[in-house]
Amino acid sequence: MRPSDVIGASFRAVEVMELGEDLKDEKVEREVKRRLAELERLYGRVPLVAQVLSTRPDIYLAYSDYSDVALNRPMHLDRKTAELAAVAAGSALASQHCLSIHLEAAIKSGANDDEILESVLIGSFMAMTRSQSVALRMFQDMHDSLEQKEE
Repeated sequence: MRPSDVIGASFRAVEVMELGEDLKDEKVEREVKRRLAELERLYGRVPLVAQVLSTRPDIYLAYSDYSDVALNRPMHLDRKTAELAAVAAGSALASQHCLSIHLEAAIKSGANDDEILESVLIGSFMAMTRSQSVALRMFQDMHDSLEQKEE
């Protein structure tokens, strides 16, 4: 994905927001409802983040554009790979709600159980090594500090 693709997507949301007030409210409301219906069709439900953000169309439309480009229409990954990346990220973040959406989406995109399990393990491993990295660096810094005091 090129930065210009994300910027282009956000301009669509800005264009809607810059309409005249009388047209803006009606057009924005229709567009928000259309996008929520598309999420319902795609995932079988509307994720809570989208539900809450949709109450603020100025934020939701840009969020929706970015989400669409990153997850549904990536330039260099196929849909299955993008969903497996979302599963790995959801695993690393321990996000049950994201995982419930993206595990199903990965299956619908053609991922098999082995691919999904490996994605979960990769994400989980990254989360584990991140916490180890922070803790072990702090542990090492503590020892270095104590050694300096002894000198």
